[in-house]
Amino acid sequence: MLQTVYYEQPLNERVRALLRLEFLFQQVNHAMRGNSAWDSRMALQGLFDILALTGRNEFKGDLLKELDRHASTLSRLRQTPGVDGPTLDGVLGKIEEVVNRIHGSDNQLQEAVRQTDFLSAAHKRSHVPGGSCQFDVPALYHWLQSSHCVRAEHLRGWLTPFGPMQDAVTLILQLIRESAEPRPEIAIHGFFQRGLDSGAPHQLIRVSVLVGRSCFPEISAGRHRFTIHFLDQPDPNSRAVRSVADIPFELACCAI
Repeated sequence: MLQTVYYEQPLNERVRALLRLEFLFQQVNHAMRGNSAWDSRMALQGLFDILALTGRNEFKGDLLKELDRHASTLSRLRQTPGVDGPTLDGVLGKIEEVVNRIHGSDNQLQEAVRQTDFLSAAHKRSHVPGGSCQFDVPALYHWLQSSHCVRAEHLRGWLTPFGPMQDAVTLILQLIRESAEPRPEIAIHGFFQRGLDSGAPHQLIRVSVLVGRSCFPEISAGRHRFTIHFLDQPDPNSRAVRSVADIPFELACCAI
């Protein structure tokens, strides 16, 4: 079976933040499966970035508003002919469950993680190139000498207060991605452009291409249209140039 890879372009700041958070949670979860001190360093760096992205007081409220918006949109589908009622009820149940978890999350626990002296010291030095080596942050170096089990336990403890947030990010992006079916398209001489209905709640552009191609899509989007340029770069040491070939791909304009 041919494998495909997805390239995504967010169409508003909220989805942009969600995609970045999804990436960071994936980075941390992947790093925590490793046993080495380098894996723990990667997990910590992801945690620092999560703390930075979620530091706004209104971020929790933004997630709840987005979940409520999706619940309202989906609830209106109940009277639509042909809609699978049990499946719709299941999705609405998941949304309600995640909303309850967000409401039940303890902001004080999240703030306690932010105020941990060890994390604060390591985070400050992480902004300096090479600033987290052993002589810069001896406390970090000491912690990295601990066993994998000890480091993993600490990391899980720091991440646990952000679990409901991760669940919300995952569910919202799943609903957005599943709101549109991919359709086959062709970029003539590596170029494709299409208009967007400004009255529709477009959230995300998704482009899928076959794995192994030497080209990749560069997507730019505005309020009324989006453009895709396919660029050839078989060697990263060479500058990417616009493809002159007709490129088949699949496109999904996600709106919900």
